[in-house]
Amino acid sequence: MAQVLKPFSTRLRRFKEGDRVSPQDDLAPQSFDGLVDACYIEKLPIAAKTKKGAEKAGEAVE
Repeated sequence: MAQVLKPFSTRLRRFKEGDRVSPQDDLAPQSFDGLVDACYIEKLPIAAKTKKGAEKAGEAVE
């Protein structure tokens, strides 16, 4: 997932600042990586998932 930093248009849609974009979106004639390199979009960091059950189980074992 990524966020739009600068507005740009594709054949199908106009993206504005703050919109969310994924690599699976049809961005023709541009490419996802090309837009990242040109600083039109910024890849968002992926949050680490924690398992609630594993944390509680770890407390119970000690």
